[in-house]
Amino acid sequence: MFAACGARRLLSASGFGVHHIVQKLREAVLDRMGRPAKMSCLVFPSEEASVRLSQFLRSQGGDETNGAAVQSEIFWFHLAGDNYAEENAKWGQFWAVLYHQCYEKHATKFWTIFGDGVSSRHAEFCLGLWTFMRSSSQPDSSNGIYQCPVDTTLILPPWNRHCDQEAKDTIRSRIAEWIASDDPHIPRVSPSDVYLYQKGMCAISAVARSLLPGNEQSGGVVVFGWPYSETPKCVENSGYRNFFLYSQGSADELDLLATSLASGTKIQALFCEIPSNPMLRTPDLHRIRELADQYEFCVVCDETLGTYINVDVLPYVDVVITSLTKIFSGGSNVMGGSVVLNPQSRHYETLHQKLSSTYQDNLFPADAILLAHNSTTFPSRVRQCNKTALALASHIVTHPSIQSVFHPSLPSLPTAYLYERYRRSNGGHGYLLSFLFRNPASAVVFYDCLDICKGPNVGTNFSLALPYAQLSHALELDWAESQGVPRHIMRISVGLEPEELLIGRIDDALLEVEKFEKNKLPEAQPN
Repeated sequence: MFAACGARRLLSASGFGVHHIVQKLREAVLDRMGRPAKMSCLVFPSEEASVRLSQFLRSQGGDETNGAAVQSEIFWFHLAGDNYAEENAKWGQFWAVLYHQCYEKHATKFWTIFGDGVSSRHAEFCLGLWTFMRSSSQPDSSNGIYQCPVDTTLILPPWNRHCDQEAKDTIRSRIAEWIASDDPHIPRVSPSDVYLYQKGMCAISAVARSLLPGNEQSGGVVVFGWPYSETPKCVENSGYRNFFLYSQGSADELDLLATSLASGTKIQALFCEIPSNPMLRTPDLHRIRELADQYEFCVVCDETLGTYINVDVLPYVDVVITSLTKIFSGGSNVMGGSVVLNPQSRHYETLHQKLSSTYQDNLFPADAILLAHNSTTFPSRVRQCNKTALALASHIVTHPSIQSVFHPSLPSLPTAYLYERYRRSNGGHGYLLSFLFRNPASAVVFYDCLDICKGPNVGTNFSLALPYAQLSHALELDWAESQGVPRHIMRISVGLEPEELLIGRIDDALLEVEKFEKNKLPEAQPN
């Protein structure tokens, strides 16, 4: 649907892959192992994640070439000897899973939907320690142990445990402060109820796993409304017996869910977003809360697009998830995620116990320090982006070439009234908007002529344009469209550029659309 020069260029530069520094660490592992024939590997900051990859590979079936059982092996890389500073010992380690190359697509799927891989800064740190590391395989492995010479001259890292802890405490405190409800009767969140993860997908998967019933064959899970493309895959592959996607997030689908629950369907949790990506719909959290109380399931809400500054969801949900990679950071130079437990939730004690019992601090110190630094201006950046995005949505909604604009401020959006219900008294409508052209070919012209950055992230300090379905659902366009995500939808994440600059560049691209439609599509001119 989109011109090759646009879609292919974006796909190759999208960043939907392994960071080159992480790839360098993977190559170092394979070199250390003697380059075993047709083997590949992925690297993780925890043993638990590496074990889950091995289990995931086994769950995907046998060798696609000969039907053999999936074989993988875990290696722990760590510093040799014990005369190292605490910071080096804790972070100078990682786990690698070796597997046959024929399982690469399954391993990549795991890496993408669960987010457990090491960060680029963690990988860079380990590469700096590489000559001081040894590798230990599993006890029953037939492979030998590679022993590096012990050397105690290793320099200290550029941080210490005190600044690491200070950065993480700062992030938790800020989140606890900003997420507080406008309702004075709602208990305030304690920083101890905020859990930090190395990526947003890690936060989603950790919550999904923590909500699994004791008997994994006895519960289901719902994703309500169309979320970020990897969220349903993450939740679906977390171990539940039944998975249900209500892709429209509408009142009719809530009726269907209510009917299903009344007929005996059991679910452990419902995941939703406020607003959803990229259709910017808002779920009816009041009714969802009523169903959750009646049928005793947890409500998990991702407010990354709404932000703590704009929406007040704490009175209606049990868990709040945020991708700190997005506007919380804004710099597009670090990743992170958070989970907040609602202290008034009837499930609080159970959730706190389950999440705390499995929680590991895998957020690399250098990443945490940068997140703390970047988030200092979070509230002011959100408010500025709110203002500009509202101006853009109001400006383009009247253009004759555009069929629909999706933004929580517009009455034409069916769920606009719901967003207003959860919007804080001084909150805005967010930094994201999406829109459709009447002619799909016009979307191609607009995208190719739009003079702003192109890419799949959102919430960056600079604006980003994306033909959303073309990248996020490149291999499933028909299915995505059947679920309500048009294949030629355009999404813009609004940054900190001056309002008049962005409107001018959008107008320039729309002018090219007008020329194109006049010269190439005379029969398709809008009335």
